[in-house]
Amino acid sequence: MTNRFVRLVDFIRLVGLIAMMLVFTPPANSQPDLFRIGTGGSSGAYFPIGSLIARGISGGPESVQKKGFELPNLLALAQRSNGSAANVSDIGDGLLEAGLAQADVVHWAFNGAGPFSDAAPMSNLRTIGTLYFESLHLVVRADSDIVGLKDLLGKLVSVDEVGSGTQLNVRHILKTQGLGLEDIKTVYLKPIDAIDRLRRKQLDAFFVVAGYPVAGVSELVADGVGRIVPIFGPDIRSLQSSFPFFIVDKIPANTYGNARDVETLAVPAQLVVRADLDDELVYRIAGLLWSDETLKLLGEGHPKASEMSFLSALVGLSAPLHPGAEKYYQEHGHPYFSSLVK
Repeated sequence: MTNRFVRLVDFIRLVGLIAMMLVFTPPANSQPDLFRIGTGGSSGAYFPIGSLIARGISGGPESVQKKGFELPNLLALAQRSNGSAANVSDIGDGLLEAGLAQADVVHWAFNGAGPFSDAAPMSNLRTIGTLYFESLHLVVRADSDIVGLKDLLGKLVSVDEVGSGTQLNVRHILKTQGLGLEDIKTVYLKPIDAIDRLRRKQLDAFFVVAGYPVAGVSELVADGVGRIVPIFGPDIRSLQSSFPFFIVDKIPANTYGNARDVETLAVPAQLVVRADLDDELVYRIAGLLWSDETLKLLGEGHPKASEMSFLSALVGLSAPLHPGAEKYYQEHGHPYFSSLVK
């Protein structure tokens, strides 16, 4: 009797264990595939745009996914970060699946140059595409005599933080005019601090790479404290042969109270991913990113995102396309695809 009772208790325990496993172990296909997207700080454009991209490519009941590219178990998360350099580093280290980054920063990271010269090249960076363009602003005091790059000689100028992509860009741009950082009184300030210093007349000029309009710059101009100086000429355009991430750009008239377009350079803001991501996954993400549904969501959600276009997706690439993205552009007849892969 005792042995039968023991066997019965063991049987009941086994049935209970199986029942618990059935109740608490979810089906394998219910688990979301986490897709982490590095963005930027809460005050910039990267976080809101990255959040909209995450919403556009995520599955779930509120999904806007396009038919034929569905990823029902994908959960995309936009993560705040310190921006481009932090994002490419975290992608390279496997801490993120994707991130938004300036094309110049991607270039330096992929090649192990510039601010990344002390580290091995991040050869596992791949691109899904260019999202929009960030313009190089040269902002000077309204009462200064600076009308061009050569007028910066001997002036007190901020070139952004040490090791920033902006600093490297400025170095190359000044070189086209026969100038170096040693020819100006260089200071290294974040844009928000540079704006404050210029307002207090403790700075003659500063450079910032950002999508226009930059709120702080708009305020400087509106208050009669600052103005925008063009960056143009054949020497400037020649930079593209050495640094293809530079794009000839214009800040449109009336952006900062300017009567005419202001010529300058821009660098693309790109969506970058890890090379080891599954080709089919990236193919579908590319399809979702450039779908009418996601572009509508982006355009309604942020002014800069409204500039996103499938046609400019392959402009200024600094790292190779991911094979999944390459397949998408080829199948959907991107006009620049053939010349890009030759």
